[in-house]
Amino acid sequence: MTHNGKSAWIIFVFLFMKTFVKYLITLLGGFALGIISIALVFGFLVSGLSSKIGSNENAALTEASILNLTIVGDVQERTPNNPLNELLSAGRESEPSIGLNDIINGLKKAESDNNVKGVYLDCGGYAGGMATAEEIRNAILNFRKSGKPVVAYSGLFSEMGYYIASACDKIICNPKGMLEIDGISSKFVMYKGLFDKLGVDFQVFRVGKFKSAVEPFIQNKMSEENRFQVTQYITSLYKYQMEQVANSRKLPMDSLWAIAMDAKAQMPKDALALRLIDAMKYETEAKSDLAKSCKLNPEKANWYAFGKYAKDADPYEYSENKIAVIYAVGDILPGKQNPEEQIGSTSFIKTLHKAQNDPDIKAIVIRINSPGGSAYASDEMAHEIIACKKVKPVIVSFGDVSASGGYYMGCVADSIFALPNTITGSIGVFALLPNTQQLFGEKLGLNYETVDLGSVSAGWRPDRELNEKEKAMMQNMINSIYDDFITTVAMGRKMSKERVAELAEGRVYSAVDAKAVGLIDDFGGLNRAIVSAARKSKTKEYRVVSFPEQQDWFSQLFNQEEIAKTQWSAAAKSSGLPIETIKEAQKIQYLQGPQYLLPWSVKMH
Repeated sequence: MTHNGKSAWIIFVFLFMKTFVKYLITLLGGFALGIISIALVFGFLVSGLSSKIGSNENAALTEASILNLTIVGDVQERTPNNPLNELLSAGRESEPSIGLNDIINGLKKAESDNNVKGVYLDCGGYAGGMATAEEIRNAILNFRKSGKPVVAYSGLFSEMGYYIASACDKIICNPKGMLEIDGISSKFVMYKGLFDKLGVDFQVFRVGKFKSAVEPFIQNKMSEENRFQVTQYITSLYKYQMEQVANSRKLPMDSLWAIAMDAKAQMPKDALALRLIDAMKYETEAKSDLAKSCKLNPEKANWYAFGKYAKDADPYEYSENKIAVIYAVGDILPGKQNPEEQIGSTSFIKTLHKAQNDPDIKAIVIRINSPGGSAYASDEMAHEIIACKKVKPVIVSFGDVSASGGYYMGCVADSIFALPNTITGSIGVFALLPNTQQLFGEKLGLNYETVDLGSVSAGWRPDRELNEKEKAMMQNMINSIYDDFITTVAMGRKMSKERVAELAEGRVYSAVDAKAVGLIDDFGGLNRAIVSAARKSKTKEYRVVSFPEQQDWFSQLFNQEEIAKTQWSAAAKSSGLPIETIKEAQKIQYLQGPQYLLPWSVKMH
């Protein structure tokens, strides 16, 4: 082997793509980012907005008010403490993005606040995950128990936006609007054609007939096995969703299913006739009606920004006893990473140890929202969670997606809770090695020379395929890692290895199906997991503390990850490409070693 040791065999090397992606994104976004940076500095100097950013003041209402909550795009686990976003939002006179934590805690706070008379919700533009929508929906249903009205209004309801709205007292759509109630689909971006043109092909090593994360690189079309599993889990997800809508709207399930399958309710007049909405009105009319139902004068009613109201809302009374919630969000990578975007094993373990060694923290809840990633990093974190369980209870809460490496690190906890529409499972492993012989050798004229001492000492070279001996060694390593995955799940879930092997093969499950086969313990969101942790630790009075701690606004302003987010946006605007595609392309440079990872670019609509 090379001087780097045997690990060179399993390093997922994308040096040429790393450089290419780096310079492509820099080229597309550099100029726009420079202009934005100048504008931001100018904004600081002229407007004095900096004095407001990062304020920790908890807003208290002093008069009867209606909370105005707008949910657009994706919803992160926690409200981002990003001054760049706050400045840009202030400039366009819109609310900064609000996290799931503040939505849930703000609604909880409003339940008992006498000055809150109702909530006006615009969630039509929601484009986040299904389980996040479920958490928001449940929070709305709990708020309605206070007897205060919640009205949803929008000009365009996305599929998941309508799902959230269906929990409200009334749904009102603009007369010229539209509703996207037309079933569900899962879209995959296939990269093979792109790499064929570049002159790059991939050598695949995997275990699990359903482990489809490699397919976009080696096939132009989905395999039948992958199409089968995707059909199964999206059917399970959508069936659950329609059942909840049917219950809320008091409609027969079979009728609602037929409406969705044939897209019969896309126009407001059709949706009204089919009882999917309650009225067609313009926004001023919808707000006037809500104000009147709250016994307020529509002309004088105080409409208060929900984000401001909910900022730092804490539903727990002060207590010396604490339950820690550790957020683990994003792709899993070795080392230190930005915890708002990725799960770095070193960063996570440091946070876990901090909670483990704090005597006032009686139990730990790990909130996992991850499609997986590095097999090595996943195992490192699972090992530390097992050790932590010997000191205090560890409960896991799954978010939108907790699969592959995300499932691996969570399966060893004392208990696992997930929303019925969480995506989980994907117990499998893969590795890809690029062969750039055509690109480097034939197109660019590059030639690699090596001096070998040992039959396989050169390991992977970018300009040739592995030979048969090298391929066999790689596959043996992947098989061994897969066996470790099976063994870890069997231990964590108290199953036989044979049973886990039957459920594995890289297969993806909805949480409904996962619960039926014992891969999770019960349904419930983050709050359910917190209650379970308190009970297991026999703690009656407690408050919740969140980890890792978010950076203060000044530190984040000069944080490279936050600047990168702005650069992605600039690159997307300059190139015309979706920002998700820009992010996916940049992921290539981070993938090292065998991966416990869900398919790339999977989007539910």
